Amino acid sequence: SSAASDVYKRQLIGLEVVDADSGESYGKITDVSQTGANDVYHITDEKGNVKLIPAIPEVVAETDIEGGVMKITPLEGLFD
Repeated sequence: SSAASDVYKRQLIGLEVVDADSGESYGKITDVSQTGANDVYHITDEKGNVKLIPAIPEVVAETDIEGGVMKITPLEGLFD
């Protein structure tokens, strides 16, 4: 149901997004958009820049709600 995804969305917002390999922080999830194919995570860094990443297994390596961290593997050119 959509209610469950709303709860999940609220859990995701505020997670710190880090590189699965280097541990570099990209910022925090500030919004989740639902598109036709997949959700899109909005990541805002310390300077207020927003990056969008697709919520697909190729990108999202691990989601640790309790730990407050999402580990991602950026695709080539994702943040260019």
